Amino acid sequence: MTESNLISLRGLELIITYRGRSEERRDNLRGVLRHLHHTYSDYQVWLMEADAAPTFVWSEFHDPKIRHVFLHDSGPFPKARLVNLGALMAKSPIICMHDADMIANPVYFSAAVNALMDEDKSDVLCPFMRVLNVSGDPRKSFIESGDFNQLSPFLDGELPADINLLYDNTPGAINLFRRAEFVRVGGLDPAFIGWGGEDDDLLLRAGRLGVRWHSFTGAHAALFHLNHDSASRELSLDDEDIAKNRQRAFRTGEIPIDELEARAAELSKYFG
Repeated sequence: MTESNLISLRGLELIITYRGRSEERRDNLRGVLRHLHHTYSDYQVWLMEADAAPTFVWSEFHDPKIRHVFLHDSGPFPKARLVNLGALMAKSPIICMHDADMIANPVYFSAAVNALMDEDKSDVLCPFMRVLNVSGDPRKSFIESGDFNQLSPFLDGELPADINLLYDNTPGAINLFRRAEFVRVGGLDPAFIGWGGEDDDLLLRAGRLGVRWHSFTGAHAALFHLNHDSASRELSLDDEDIAKNRQRAFRTGEIPIDELEARAAELSKYFG
């Protein structure tokens, strides 16, 4: 897109958590940032990186919309801690939790921003339902261009060999949240360390505490996941630590409401 055709995100602040442990992950982040820069205007990225040493180099982009925050942490990836820190620094009324390897359909992404800004029907909007994994030449070509037009033809019809269904639906990936509601329910729980569970926990906790959480539907309401490690998540679900995180998350839907309210109040003190 030319600068005059960029889609305004109306001051949205995006929180992207990141650890560049492989070249695939580093390339995926470059593709996401390139896509955002060439598609949208009026936004800011909080790029929250945790590792033994930083792998993101801001000078490669010279993009004033990116704020890079590095935390020295070489243990299991502390996604919840990073998201909460980004939300603490953010000032816009709407914040977006955005994975470092996901691409949203710009039509639905901007529609979610506008709906939260202009209407009072939702507190959280997910601009997608299904998630499609992109590998091979389509992934490489997109990372180099950042142009969503290279992916949009795959929203219809049968998928080619390099693209497969990763999730029918998921509570994570890209969420647009009213910041006040995110703070009220306590944000992400930093007790979740490593992969999995924190998004399920937030969905259950927010829903039980009255947050209006909605998703767009339809064939074009999809995310594209830039492949790394594996084109499937089935083996991940067998991992013992991931299974424990998911079990912990699902207990959020079962505990008494007064206990849940007390937990949310304690978590929200971080933002106070």
